[in-house]
Amino acid sequence: MTEARLAGPFDGVVVDAATDEPLADVTVLGIWSFDEGDGLTAPAGSVVVRTKTDAAGRFRVPALPQTRRGPAVRLSRFTLVAYRRGYVAYRSDADPAGRRRTDFTNRQARVLLEKWREQDRHDRHLTYLAPASVLEADLAWSRDEANRSLWAKSTPTTPGRPAGGAPVPTRPDPSERPRVLDASAVLPPEEVALRTGFVGTFRVADLEDLPPTDFYHGVHLEALDHDESWDVAVRVWRDPPGGLDAIRPTIEATLPGAPLTDDVTDTTWVYETDDVRAVGFLDPDRHVAVLLSCGAHLCGDTATAVVLARLVHERLDALTTRPAPATGGEDTARGSSDAPALPEHASETGPGGAADGAAASERAPETAADATTTEPATTTDAPDAKGNDR
Repeated sequence: MTEARLAGPFDGVVVDAATDEPLADVTVLGIWSFDEGDGLTAPAGSVVVRTKTDAAGRFRVPALPQTRRGPAVRLSRFTLVAYRRGYVAYRSDADPAGRRRTDFTNRQARVLLEKWREQDRHDRHLTYLAPASVLEADLAWSRDEANRSLWAKSTPTTPGRPAGGAPVPTRPDPSERPRVLDASAVLPPEEVALRTGFVGTFRVADLEDLPPTDFYHGVHLEALDHDESWDVAVRVWRDPPGGLDAIRPTIEATLPGAPLTDDVTDTTWVYETDDVRAVGFLDPDRHVAVLLSCGAHLCGDTATAVVLARLVHERLDALTTRPAPATGGEDTARGSSDAPALPEHASETGPGGAADGAAASERAPETAADATTTEPATTTDAPDAKGNDR
């Protein structure tokens, strides 16, 4: 390889290694490294360019934007890095096992990303990735997971006393705490602002109807210094008790009369009132159900709400877990095992059941699982921007 080729440009496509589907919004780094010295050489710094893949998974890294000059400074190597949360990162010079890659090309490169598995370790992944400083913010969550895992392994979980010494203090093992679903990453505030034209700041918090469980999380993006019509909320169920068939009546009751479409998946509902636009969809392949609601000022039409729902669908691989809140208790984190996944009345009402819906809406949720669903609305009621019935 000549120095001219090392300088670029580079282009290609990033795809899912299992499905061969192109991956959008993948962070791609082009890193040029330099050496200096005659005979005995030493590193002389690097130049980094950051870009992202488009909707078709394509990327382009331009030619080296600047030339480092000196009496003995040489461009020694180029490394391409691809990273997206939910996948194992890619480096053009080596694979995660440390084997040298020989399949990377300057032009029309094909980069395959393997999905992250439960048994994969964050500490080893970070060591392999050896990230540049421009990725620090992207990987903050991964460092936290690595530290938590390493702390759990290094902390004694049973009392002990070294020979001739004081007792070894014990600390609670973080790995023993129940974990809950975390959907915070599926709807990034900056992406919402980009797609809606919103100028301002969102505060991201859990929806207050129910604490997260191991299968449910509701996320609220509150538009600061604006009224509720600028808010957006997304509720996510993953592997819920009873499967997706248990969630479908909830979506249909919350979006009364909404027709089925294929705007996001083959099972999608699109709903509109004067105050809110809402989209619900089921993804059987990933065992996920989603209900997104958007205020009328933020989403001027249902097309905008569909765009946000598609963004959530594209980012479902970013679903993760986090330790349950200390005050939630194990029963809250796991969901009550003796409570139904949905309120009993959810299956009694439907988009057209106004009379039954009115009777059912008089009942207050009696269990934690009930609170995950909005009370079935009549044909004249609609959820607000947070997804709650008015």
